Amino acid sequence: MNQEPSFEDSLYEAMKSVHPAITTRLFSVACLGRSSSYYSSVLSQGLKLPNTALLELYDYLEAKKIVSSDKATKVRVISDIQAMIEDEILLRFKETNQISKDGWNRLSESIREESAYEKYGYYGLMPFVSTKYGY
Repeated sequence: MNQEPSFEDSLYEAMKSVHPAITTRLFSVACLGRSSSYYSSVLSQGLKLPNTALLELYDYLEAKKIVSSDKATKVRVISDIQAMIEDEILLRFKETNQISKDGWNRLSESIREESAYEKYGYYGLMPFVSTKYGY
């Protein structure tokens, strides 16, 4: 049974076309801005690279495009890797932000509270001032 490679595996393989001699340690430090064992640790734990690390890589690739501006093929490869990163982050966002019935109830309640504030200029009961006179 052939299992499709994870996003992280595909990303690392794609990075080999930018840096043919890349190692997991170099990838961790230079590309992800993390410690040398970071990428290996993430993989061994079965985790996904966090979005912050992916954005670090995205920015690193943007700098590589500027340095490689005279190499059209390399710039195209880098742009493809950046598109992979964009697609992955968007996919993750869609997966984690699907609204449920409970989520809808909280959202609609929040909208109703905003509506009351817009109508009346305050939340909840009207504040009042109480004074005590000494006779």
